[in-house]
Amino acid sequence: MKIIDKQLLNGLAEEAKKSPRLRMNYNFHQSLQDKCHRFLNALEPGTFIPVHHHPDKDETFVILRGKVRVTTYNDEGEIVDSCVISQESGRYGVDIPKNVWHGLECLEPSVLLECKAGLAGGCFWGTEHYFKQIKGVAITEVGFANGHTENPTYKEVYTDQTGYAETVFVRFYPDVVSLEFLLQMFFKAIDPTSLNKQGHDEGTRYRTGVYYTDPVDLPVIEKVFAEEQKNYEQPMAVEKLPLQNFYTAEEYHQDYLDKNPDGYCHLPLELFEFARRAKEK
Repeated sequence: MKIIDKQLLNGLAEEAKKSPRLRMNYNFHQSLQDKCHRFLNALEPGTFIPVHHHPDKDETFVILRGKVRVTTYNDEGEIVDSCVISQESGRYGVDIPKNVWHGLECLEPSVLLECKAGLAGGCFWGTEHYFKQIKGVAITEVGFANGHTENPTYKEVYTDQTGYAETVFVRFYPDVVSLEFLLQMFFKAIDPTSLNKQGHDEGTRYRTGVYYTDPVDLPVIEKVFAEEQKNYEQPMAVEKLPLQNFYTAEEYHQDYLDKNPDGYCHLPLELFEFARRAKEK
């Protein structure tokens, strides 16, 4: 889990000014000096913000990319106001409702959590579709992780000369599904003893791995790895490393099996139904 505080937000804004790619990924617009703008656009889908309590009302926040829906409830639980803070709505900066901005300002940085993990499970088309079926997964993105070149294309990664692994970046709601459960589900979708090969797909780009974004998650990852290793005599070939870098794959790879229901997939269809029904105990 990553703590999103003012230092991080300011840093993202400065980086985005210099990087067209970051401006695209974080949906930054022009008014990066505006504190509300920086706050909203640095939050990723799946970020968890607890209810903000006032003496006579409560406010809930639903995070979208570059937008926040704020819903206000009275003591009886009835909705008394609802608005979307976004560039399109014109409710940035001085136009934002004072009570809403007050709610955002009063939130403690320690409760702004972004939960995510990079999971390499062979061909990312099937792996992404598998994780999308699991309740609690907020958003998925396919791309390339832990390589040694900048801005790789799919064709370049396919040569196995870039060091990248096809990876699914998973963001999830921690109050709905735990990292431990997602990792357990991950192992059900791979052959953990197979080196650089899953199904019919072979090459270093198809290696398996769990790439974490915060060392705080490492004890949970090590626990799941240890439990899974008990099922095999030979050592598992699954990497367990920090996420060093991640580049989003081309658009036609995103949600590939949603766009192409009959497209290639190394995973059996039964596994998707299993993921849809799976529940954390």
